Amino acid sequence: MQFKKDRMGSVERIKAMLNRQPVDRVPFFSFAQGFSTLNVGYPIADYYRDPERSVYALKKTEEQYNYAPITLYGYAAFCAWEFGGELKWPEGEFSQAPATTRYPVNSLEEIDSLEIPKIEEAGGFIPLFTQFSEIHEKYPGYYLIGIEAPFVGSGNICGVTNLTRWIIKAPEAVHKILRKVTDFKIELVRYLAKKFGTEKMLPWVGDATASNVIISPKMFQEFAMPYTKELHENILDAGYKHIVAHICGEQTKNYPYWAQIPMGDPGLISVSHEVDLNTAIKYFPNDIILGNINPSVIQAGTADEVYGLAVECLKKGMKAPAGFMLAPGCELPAKAPPYNVWTCMKAIDDFGWYE
Repeated sequence: MQFKKDRMGSVERIKAMLNRQPVDRVPFFSFAQGFSTLNVGYPIADYYRDPERSVYALKKTEEQYNYAPITLYGYAAFCAWEFGGELKWPEGEFSQAPATTRYPVNSLEEIDSLEIPKIEEAGGFIPLFTQFSEIHEKYPGYYLIGIEAPFVGSGNICGVTNLTRWIIKAPEAVHKILRKVTDFKIELVRYLAKKFGTEKMLPWVGDATASNVIISPKMFQEFAMPYTKELHENILDAGYKHIVAHICGEQTKNYPYWAQIPMGDPGLISVSHEVDLNTAIKYFPNDIILGNINPSVIQAGTADEVYGLAVECLKKGMKAPAGFMLAPGCELPAKAPPYNVWTCMKAIDDFGWYE
């Protein structure tokens, strides 16, 4: 079928949204990582381990589907490898992201000796972030670097089981890990801002470990919120104007606390499929809302089901005062049927126009 002709260019549209100006239609923020590399014939692991292939795959897939020109590079297990742990790359039928095989911290006694990596000497994803940024700077549009929140980073260092156990049995030890992770991430955003500037790069701060299926709102208030708030304040102080916060999982009860964290002018709030978009609009009326089609339906549902969810999101999200981008509620499944993915753009063409 023939889509309606865009009245704005893709970069022009996002730039207008970030400057709180009207746009012609809703953009689609793809959240497409492994999907993009498979789409151009590379293995999923190349998204993570090969920045050149990653940028190529992301930009070609963006071109194919007319996505918003905002590409994401990072991985949810960030801090495990960088602090001295070990990873394995996604391989096989069901693996879709790097997995931690050895945590840097496995006991309370190891916390005090945990060293904060020096950014310019650090291994892990730090040199990959740098390579990705150097390559992407040549392209128009924006890109996200996966800084991630301190709480999820702390769980990646010691394991979520240990983290949640120690919150109850050794809370001061958890604060020590959080302090080290926060300091590391603050230095990282300062380093990237100095090296690449802040015009095209948008820090991505996600936190799945803070989900209310893992910790209570009270725990979020004490252990997650203060460090994420400090990180965001330092991101903005470094010159970044916009933070993309992926509030992953069921965090409805945490939203009153997330709303106290600065996001930029405007921030971009990525909403998990478990949370109603109206809740996000209520708590973040001054920020751009992204979301929140259920990824499992994109993966395993029919095209009609995906279309229905996309239309439902559009009807709610387009009421957001600061703007809306249709998006999956978390990463686009790497092996999602391409027609299901295309159907999201069809829904925008049918229902996503502002004029």
